[in-house]
Amino acid sequence: MLSATAIVNYMARKNYLISESIRAINIVYIEGMDRDGDLNDDLPNCFNDLRLVIQFVGGKPTIVGLWEATTEPGAYYTYNPMNRAGAARIAFGQYKAWRVGTHGNSQPHEALVQVAPVPVHRDLNKDFIRTRDRVDEGLFGINQHWGYDFARREYRFLVGGLFGGTHSQGASGV
Repeated sequence: MLSATAIVNYMARKNYLISESIRAINIVYIEGMDRDGDLNDDLPNCFNDLRLVIQFVGGKPTIVGLWEATTEPGAYYTYNPMNRAGAARIAFGQYKAWRVGTHGNSQPHEALVQVAPVPVHRDLNKDFIRTRDRVDEGLFGINQHWGYDFARREYRFLVGGLFGGTHSQGASGV
């Protein structure tokens, strides 16, 4: 069972910032986890991660939004990276690097757009894992947005180093 309290306790152990004020939200991504809180195989090219919004309601952490998402680049951009150093896989951690803005050219929509540098692992060997990959830091356009209503195993050209949800309802208003 997915528990907001357990997630917030983990964040506290990592010394992450936890916003507890009434109107504040905490956006959390968990890699390799299903909607019910079970770990999955975390296969490449799938929406098999979670995007959660946690708020404190009556002083208690509460999950107020939960979507299937991905934190990893898809196969297309892993094999055809936008950067010659390899596809960007964001490093695990907490970053204050996004603001509300517009994502996309063909279908512009509201999203959280990257405005500060973040560390990424460059998947030069194209093995879909971070282990032993070179770390790069910068502004890479790693935005948080919705996923064009693609199926769980249907990335197409969606993810080139960003956070994407499976559905168009996944990021609007976050």
